Amino acid sequence: MQQNAAMQQNEPANLKDAKKIQIEGQKSKIKVGIPRALHFYRFFPFWKKLFEELDVEIVISSRTNKRIVEEGAFQGFGELCLPVKVYYGHVLHLMREHPDLDYIFVPRYVSEWTDGYFCPKFLSLPDVIRCLPGVPKILTYTINVKEEPIANAIISLARTLGKSQSEAIEAYKKTKEYHRQYQRFLRAGAPVNYALRLVEQGKSFGKVPKRRAKKIRLLLLGHGYNLFDNYVNLDFQKKLRDQGCEVITLENLPEELFKEPVVINRRFKNYWGHETEIMQAIRYFLTKGRKEIDGVIFLISFACGPDSLIAELIMRDMKVVGLPFLQVIMDEHTGEAGLLTRIESFIEMIKRKKRSMLEKSIHI
Repeated sequence: MQQNAAMQQNEPANLKDAKKIQIEGQKSKIKVGIPRALHFYRFFPFWKKLFEELDVEIVISSRTNKRIVEEGAFQGFGELCLPVKVYYGHVLHLMREHPDLDYIFVPRYVSEWTDGYFCPKFLSLPDVIRCLPGVPKILTYTINVKEEPIANAIISLARTLGKSQSEAIEAYKKTKEYHRQYQRFLRAGAPVNYALRLVEQGKSFGKVPKRRAKKIRLLLLGHGYNLFDNYVNLDFQKKLRDQGCEVITLENLPEELFKEPVVINRRFKNYWGHETEIMQAIRYFLTKGRKEIDGVIFLISFACGPDSLIAELIMRDMKVVGLPFLQVIMDEHTGEAGLLTRIESFIEMIKRKKRSMLEKSIHI
């Protein structure tokens, strides 16, 4: 061993440098953690493809569980909505389970629309996550189409990862095309959770699984982090399916429904992009698509001001056209038994209404 050490000391400098370069060349890819919360349910396919094209290894936090919610609620202050508390919990989970991460990806979404904004809590997300004790480096980019194209944000992100502008632009082109395929798959009727599993597993989208025809068809409104995190919503969609209902969400609706803005009145203007999408969908079912659904359910997080405001507007519109409407407000204390009772009562009301309409048509 002493002889080997002496030989290593006498090695030429260029040979030592070559060995050093070889060792550095064997270094693993940059490893980035992605919390399975908030924008994950809307943008994960885009992020995954982008990081793959930039030669980055991603690690996704586990599905939401009791410990994640409790840790997030402990870190978050009282005014925060449950989805943000859950996000804290997922960041803490990544820090605990994957201490070798180079970064945690926390994007800043300001505006994806020229006439709307994301929730202020999302605008400040990278800043508040940096306040968590022991958090590793935060990898972020800012999406704000009011000030610059999305491509600029991608280029900035790629530079942080050591990639050139040309590599970033090429990655962005491929990512956009992949994301279009994903969105077409959803509009063809694929459930979001099913599509996300395919993305996570690296499988192609293929054909949309056939849905059995149901007697009751419901439009389920809400943000993706409320509708598709099955722990947070207590497996809400399964409860509806168990009651014999077919469920559609905004992601399954045609793209053209979301092209024209909704004008409420001259004095009131909605500034929140997600809420605009919800009202655009409702506008269709208040007019041309009124007979395509039997009822509407709106899942809302407690303390979400924008959702609470438009829920009141939607409820009034539902009364005008006679469509059953159920508003469900959730937080970390929501109980399963009470939730199931409300669902069963709502479905039974719809069934009675359909029977009554059928009897009237027979008598006529």
